[in-house]
Amino acid sequence: MASRPEFQHTLMKAAGFSGTSLHTGEKVSLRLHPAPTDHGIKFKRKDLPDEPTIDAKIDNLKTVERATTIGEGSMRVHTVEHVLAALSAMGVDNAIVEMDANEPPIGDGSAKAYVDVIKRAGISAQEAPRKFFHVREPMHIETKTGAMLVLLPDDNGFRVSCTQAGPNNRFAQFLSTDIVPELFEREIAPARTFVYYEDVEPLIEKNLIKGGSLENAVVVRGDAVLSKEPLRFQDEFVRHKILDIVGDLALVGCRIRGHLIAVKPGHAANAELARAIAKEQSRRNALALPRVVPKGDGGLD
Repeated sequence: MASRPEFQHTLMKAAGFSGTSLHTGEKVSLRLHPAPTDHGIKFKRKDLPDEPTIDAKIDNLKTVERATTIGEGSMRVHTVEHVLAALSAMGVDNAIVEMDANEPPIGDGSAKAYVDVIKRAGISAQEAPRKFFHVREPMHIETKTGAMLVLLPDDNGFRVSCTQAGPNNRFAQFLSTDIVPELFEREIAPARTFVYYEDVEPLIEKNLIKGGSLENAVVVRGDAVLSKEPLRFQDEFVRHKILDIVGDLALVGCRIRGHLIAVKPGHAANAELARAIAKEQSRRNALALPRVVPKGDGGLD
């Protein structure tokens, strides 16, 4: 079925791949499945009793340290941002992300593997309207770490203009792009995750990046870039920051119509903005509910 931008979309069939997870280092198989209208994106843990599912919603956010983790009760799904970014940017509104571990495979550190899986599965329009969040007034988030996000009105679609810089402003980069399938697949999805050399040991001490290697991450040491292959883009780091933004904001559960200006963003700031959007959307939904006026003995004279 041809794409219809105002309607919800799902996958035409199931598809998946296997690999190693970034932080836990476990082997994991992931499979994307079609889902009905208004289902949203749900993660399914096949490795747990009764195969529980969890909504990819900001209300289920648990931690944002070096990755985005959602959870419900004792169930956790770590590092959801790359698969969510691919599903959102490629136009998939409803899907089940089935896994046999608690973290998706990292692939090569980018979202390319997920885009490839989505393209193998195919995308189909559904008979239900999409849910949009139209930015009406500027929204502003600023953190103690120096991150700043400003979301502005723009009914033409979703655009991200991002500035990224490392310690001492190393590798300062800027990119502005519309978040649409063709551009995301070509310009954003291939951008790999990166880490500064001085952060590697602290992350290991925190029991993170067990599956990390130069095959699935770029390491920045001083002015040098260490990786299995050369940088895919001169500004690969800011592109990956945009990838993370798209994935984290997918937790809002609807499509954003606005222009996001991001300076030194991170998962914590992204999550704070997602919460603010969800709160505003809930407020609007409450105002849109029909008012019930009491009648009879309970009414006003």
